Amino acid sequence: MIKIHDTRGNVIECSDTKEAIAMLEHLQRERQNAIPSGLKALARLSPFLSGEERSAWTHDSFWNFTEALGDMQKGILALLVEKRRMTDHDLRNALKIETNLELGGILSGVSKQASSHGIPARAVFNIENESKGGETTKTYVVAPGFLRMASQMNWPG
Repeated sequence: MIKIHDTRGNVIECSDTKEAIAMLEHLQRERQNAIPSGLKALARLSPFLSGEERSAWTHDSFWNFTEALGDMQKGILALLVEKRRMTDHDLRNALKIETNLELGGILSGVSKQASSHGIPARAVFNIENESKGGETTKTYVVAPGFLRMASQMNWPG
């Protein structure tokens, strides 16, 4: 177990050297707020362009994260793992919730849990917005690294 202290005084536990290096790189990126946004976007894309996508997920980080989730949060992620992508409308229907405000609250909880485990929310899911005729549809997409780890771990089972 490797412990890293961030600038806010939080202790982040990493299971191995690879995870610790990835976390240190993530913390370094957070500190580089002075970099113009266009360069930040390019830096985020560079691992994908080189074909070396780094994953925030290890077996331990995956289990620690999923065990900390509430039932509704697990339900959303289980649906996204199964379907890969779902619109806000489809997610609400599947979970029997009525508004995007409720859906947003549940997803905010997922993001907060990820953050508390030192994992960026984008390593769990992404949101795509599409506007047609003045109406916006949100599509939620499971992150590739999370999907790979869920498959490896036979989650949700």
